[in-house]
Amino acid sequence: MNKLPVVVTGASGFLGKYVCNKLRHYGEKVIEVSRQSGFDVCNTQSLESIPAFKALFHLAAHTYVPDSYNKTALFFNTNISGTINTLELCKKHNAQFIFAGSYIYGQPQSLPVNETHPTSLWNPYATSKIIGEELCQSYSKEFGLSTTSLRIFNIYGTGQNSTFLIPKIIHGVKSGSLELETATPKRDFIFADDVANGFLLAFNNPQKRFTAYNVGSGVSYSVSDIVNMVKEILSSSLEVKYNNTQRPTEVANVIADCTKIKTELGWQPTVDIYEGLKIMCGTTL
Repeated sequence: MNKLPVVVTGASGFLGKYVCNKLRHYGEKVIEVSRQSGFDVCNTQSLESIPAFKALFHLAAHTYVPDSYNKTALFFNTNISGTINTLELCKKHNAQFIFAGSYIYGQPQSLPVNETHPTSLWNPYATSKIIGEELCQSYSKEFGLSTTSLRIFNIYGTGQNSTFLIPKIIHGVKSGSLELETATPKRDFIFADDVANGFLLAFNNPQKRFTAYNVGSGVSYSVSDIVNMVKEILSSSLEVKYNNTQRPTEVANVIADCTKIKTELGWQPTVDIYEGLKIMCGTTL
């Protein structure tokens, strides 16, 4: 049995906490890499003290899409150079690399979207994730690394930053005041614990070449659907305001085709949207 530890970058972040807990639950020793623990994925010197390991889960990234337009250099520097530096670590230790990818398909040509759908540089954040995947492919091809990307659709869960849609809605309904941009866009929401299960399965099934998997629920819900469910859960009659502003690159509907990860890794989502919202409504401030 391989007694080497695993490394999780972004370990103190929203998804990082879920992944670390999942790995420890199954008996893995976890090295947490984050600024809180004295590491910076953009600074190679700060990573030199990491001992030999068998796998690295690269979750460290800037992820809030609106910020990627006014902090573009910061997004590219962290998300791209951080990926290069952690791939170099895996090259050094001949370790498995598991990448937190994202929705990178832009305006879908058809629904549901599978992994063969063309990718699109539809916002700076997505661009950084596409480049990250290309780096994974390169290190797999040139150095034989096992690299996997989980293309996570709209993740949500307890502990998520209140700037994201679902925590914002729950906070607004609880506080009695909520204004949103528009009611109509539909997204495929996936609970964070289900995403963490995907990372565990990818870890337990290392690929000989770069492989990408969609991670979503296979069902989409509009902003107003989420609002109405939260109001029902919290027994609220709040009148929500919509200012009807449209983002330039707004996508009307997104649905993930997760046939590949279900077939190859045996992954299944276990928390439906209503149950996930109930969990969050009970714990979100």
